[in-house]
Amino acid sequence: MRYAVLVPEALVVALAVVVLLAGRLGWMPGTSRAYLPQVTALVLLVAFGIELWAGASVATYFGGALIQDRFALFAKAAALLTAAIALAATDWAAEDSLHLGIAMPLLSAFGVMVAASAGDMLGLWAGLELAAAAAVVMVSLRRPDLALRLLLVGGVATGLILFGLAFLYATTGNSDLGAIRDVLANRAPTLALALPMLLLAAGLAVRAGLAPFHVAGLPAGLGASPLGAGLVVGLTAVAAATVAIKLVTALIPIPAVYTLYADVLAAVAMVGGGAAALAVRSPRPRLAYLAVGQLGWVTAGLATHYRSGIAASLFLLGAFAIAATCGPALLGRAEGGEPAIAGLGAVRPVRAAGLGLAMLSLAGAPPLAGFFGELTVAAALAQSGNFVLLGLGLLGSVMSIAAVIGTLRVLYIQSPLEEARRGAAAALPAVTGLSTAGAVVFCVVIAAYGVFGNPILGLADQGAEALGLR
Repeated sequence: MRYAVLVPEALVVALAVVVLLAGRLGWMPGTSRAYLPQVTALVLLVAFGIELWAGASVATYFGGALIQDRFALFAKAAALLTAAIALAATDWAAEDSLHLGIAMPLLSAFGVMVAASAGDMLGLWAGLELAAAAAVVMVSLRRPDLALRLLLVGGVATGLILFGLAFLYATTGNSDLGAIRDVLANRAPTLALALPMLLLAAGLAVRAGLAPFHVAGLPAGLGASPLGAGLVVGLTAVAAATVAIKLVTALIPIPAVYTLYADVLAAVAMVGGGAAALAVRSPRPRLAYLAVGQLGWVTAGLATHYRSGIAASLFLLGAFAIAATCGPALLGRAEGGEPAIAGLGAVRPVRAAGLGLAMLSLAGAPPLAGFFGELTVAAALAQSGNFVLLGLGLLGSVMSIAAVIGTLRVLYIQSPLEEARRGAAAALPAVTGLSTAGAVVFCVVIAAYGVFGNPILGLADQGAEALGLR
């Protein structure tokens, strides 16, 4: 029972390695490859079930390098469920490689799981880099030039993060997150520590694609395949946010060294993401900017430096992970602007419903998952007295919802293009049993996340408590 908690990670890594070797060595005949997405989604659901069953135990492994607690349970379960739904809902005819398209989301989810369970700074960095590297591979399949740009941007982000982590280690003499918090409890905030934290915050913002740093990595996601875009906008940002949450709890004794940066990043992301989503008309960029705006709400929860705010950020992060990662997969090959999705509700009703719900959730529209997540963050902001940031967040949400209303009008009111006028950029997603089931499950999950918001928020609150918050 003690080591059963490691089974989900073992399943994910083993399956990713087997899929990569099978694709490279040609182990599977063509008839078997057709069932690979179904098998992968099923294995991920099994891993998700094992995580919920065995992950409730609290234990440490490998000398404290890996910690299983309620926070790890929440984040790992969200990553596994997100990867399963994304792989099921993907239009595989729009992807560039079946084997890499399956293996990279597995490795990206594994990176989130590593960061969630990490007990020290090395584990946090390794999990974040693994998730980001998987996204680079997906982008390179279609746009090697954008993948190189994303790799260079990631190198800069890595340098900033490592510099901040190294300075934190030099200041406290520890790499263990719990020990760092204990050491800082007896120290006063200083400018010498705040400046390296600025670089660390900038590096995490670049990795997450937070405004205004989204201009560095977001174009790479827009040029990737649908699943690749989901990894750049979704799971990579989730990994960065997971690292940020764990670092914030380590720095909680001296919040003055990071709260100003979190306030500024959150304000720019919430308002800038909403404004950009309102300005663009193409569905994929709009989806990406909506994700930027909601990630700003996650950051706003961290700025409160209270248990309620951290729990609210974690709760919202679960909703963000599902919508931001699966949204591009549901959109499929419709990359030709608004005409590509005109009338999609009539010709592909299930996918149109999933895409609409993903955008509404990212915009924070009631009564979906994103709304309840943003509501909990708003309550934490009001409790902490940060009404300026709360007002800016509400402004960004209003603009985001207005942008989504425009997309819904195109989806359900405009007439679809004639088949003879559809090019490659406006091709309709293929209808398969798996993709239809994946879209249906996505709709159910994104709605159920709000319906069962209280127990899920309770688990998120337990996750914040597990990180040492009171």
